[in-house]
Amino acid sequence: MVQLAFALQSYEDPLSAAMAHTTEYDPLILHANSDHKISFLCVLPDDAHEGDIISLSATHLAARNARYFVTYTLKQADLEQSTIILAFDKVTCSDDYVLQMMLHGLHATLKDSAQFDVSVNAFKCGYVSDDPTPLALTKSLSFRQYLSSFSSSFLSFF
Repeated sequence: MVQLAFALQSYEDPLSAAMAHTTEYDPLILHANSDHKISFLCVLPDDAHEGDIISLSATHLAARNARYFVTYTLKQADLEQSTIILAFDKVTCSDDYVLQMMLHGLHATLKDSAQFDVSVNAFKCGYVSDDPTPLALTKSLSFRQYLSSFSSSFLSFF
């Protein structure tokens, strides 16, 4: 499990990949487990509130849309713990990505964001679907997902 935070962590924190990444300028190396998942322990910032949405996306360096994406609406219990666990499911291949963590507040306003260069390593040959039909988008994007995707694309320009 990799710890991600919006602010830099201390050197003494053994789980803090953000500090090592920022100071060494090397990509984070993420390994999928045997369930083809990558788990993240996300440290919440002080300005997080109940009902805010935290999102995590991984976008290939040559792509515009996120390959892996997960969102979560914060609850009071999450704020009391000051951390949440997010995971990318069905990791299919090994490659380099830009990982973006964003916190959206009331009316989908962007409150905080952090960006990391990551190298994802799939478990063995990666996740393979049992369904012979190609994956298709089965539901339309919600307004919040659209704004989150737009924010991610906008921040990638900088």
